[in-house]
Amino acid sequence: MEQRIRQIIDICWKSFKHKVATGVFDPENEKMMQLQLALTMQSIVPVFEYSLDEKIKILLEVPVQIKQIHQRRVIDIVIRVSKNESIRFFPIELKCYRKHTRDGTGKIRGAQNIGMYDYWTDIENIEHYSILKNYEFGTHLCLTDDNYYVTTEHKGDQVSVYSTCKNRLNITGSLTHPIANRFGNIQLKGTYSMVQWETIEGFHFIRQEYPRKPINP
Repeated sequence: MEQRIRQIIDICWKSFKHKVATGVFDPENEKMMQLQLALTMQSIVPVFEYSLDEKIKILLEVPVQIKQIHQRRVIDIVIRVSKNESIRFFPIELKCYRKHTRDGTGKIRGAQNIGMYDYWTDIENIEHYSILKNYEFGTHLCLTDDNYYVTTEHKGDQVSVYSTCKNRLNITGSLTHPIANRFGNIQLKGTYSMVQWETIEGFHFIRQEYPRKPINP
């Protein structure tokens, strides 16, 4: 099943990236990204239902309780797979960082430092989701047309800790530094790299996964 879910994500993420790059999709924020991806996924999941008693559904805004830190979270997209009495969940978190505001004035959005912090908070969240009952590997999908997130070398005390620059390797363990109104205490179990940023027609895309389980045929 894990292989099929990865195939669904692969196909939909590839389609989404190219639709964004060519202007077919123009997600101005995370909610639009969420809707466009979910509709794309829902359109193909019947292809991956291999038996009459198997059903794959796309769920939005799924609330969960993170037991380790006793906090409530809402997952952007969950792929729910049911077969007989078995139910499995595959969580997906999203980030959409657009360079300009939606008002058409050409004004550049600020708070990129907080955006980078929130990126790693999402990564920490998918790690927590993956150990919830009946939950499997988590996926994080991010897009931006703001080069600051991808090509800038972040050298300040705050931004170097939470940098999403494409030359950053082996990000793991504690990311701890106060930033804006965030206390700054992210704990990562996995090891991540930013070198897989992919650029298409001025847009940058990256996908992370935790944990990377072996794919069975």
